[in-house]
Amino acid sequence: MERGEYRPMSPLKYLLVATLLVSAALPATSYALACRVDGSGSVADTAPLGTALAVAADAPDGTIIWESGPRSVNVICKDDFEHGREEVFFYLNPASVSIGKGIRAGIRYNSVPITQSSGKYGTGFYSDRGCNLSNCVGWDKARFTLNFSVFIEKFGSTPQNGQASTLSQYRVFQLDGITGLNSRPNSNLNYIVTGVNDIRFVPCTPDLTITPSVVNFPKPSRLAKVGEVASTATFNLSLRKACDTPYTVSARFATTPGGGSVINGLLVPANNSSVGIALSWDYTHQNLPFNEWFPLAKMNGANQTFRQDFRADLKWRALPQPGAFDAAVVVDMFYK
Repeated sequence: MERGEYRPMSPLKYLLVATLLVSAALPATSYALACRVDGSGSVADTAPLGTALAVAADAPDGTIIWESGPRSVNVICKDDFEHGREEVFFYLNPASVSIGKGIRAGIRYNSVPITQSSGKYGTGFYSDRGCNLSNCVGWDKARFTLNFSVFIEKFGSTPQNGQASTLSQYRVFQLDGITGLNSRPNSNLNYIVTGVNDIRFVPCTPDLTITPSVVNFPKPSRLAKVGEVASTATFNLSLRKACDTPYTVSARFATTPGGGSVINGLLVPANNSSVGIALSWDYTHQNLPFNEWFPLAKMNGANQTFRQDFRADLKWRALPQPGAFDAAVVVDMFYK
């Protein structure tokens, strides 16, 4: 530049300087969401394991040893600092602690099992926008209901017996934004399970036999009346335990992807919605809801066997749709 010549600073440089000044004025914090229980404002939702669990040391990795019933939590989220619209994520094991030996915890969300190895996992719910820099009052809040279940599965090497965990409680997940965990204390909802130290290893699991493994219903009645039983079949679960460690066996008939949907208590086949299936004890006809645990057997001595009979009722839901159909459930068991 020659002496006396004037050249204005470019707009880009002005913009850069302004940006640096604003950045310097902001507090040193991470952008994150703040999520709480809607209504109470609590940042902790706590549920007990509810039972002492026995984990079979010989069970394969991935075996579900316990799963809660369906959980439903009303949540409210807001931006802790201006970040704009962002998704709410699950962060599993936010404290990064080991739950114990040979086990790990996870959640089932939209029928998908999620563990810490899954990384952060999106809930599908979003915050609208955050506060502005001059007035961080009156956030636009995102409200939603979170439906999930919590499970504990066999994972990794295990001792033949003894305590699996020494933790009285375990933080299963924290809700937070895409940028990571909120560094502000008591800002975000954590789901906590208590009684984890009541999990122990046992030397063996009982062998389970389902007879028949495929239940074929007899030809249904000609009279199709909604709510009436069209056909009935029976099946049984048989157990045999080799080791002499005593424990009680609980079971459930769990739905599985592609096996049908539970509608009003009935398992409805995907390829024929005119019928639904209900399961019950054969000797009392007491209904057994799908995906809910029930006591099955007490196994005490070595080489003990046990058998329980069940009934499957095919019920009309609508006018008959001709043709074959199929549905399926998985028999889950846990021991205490």
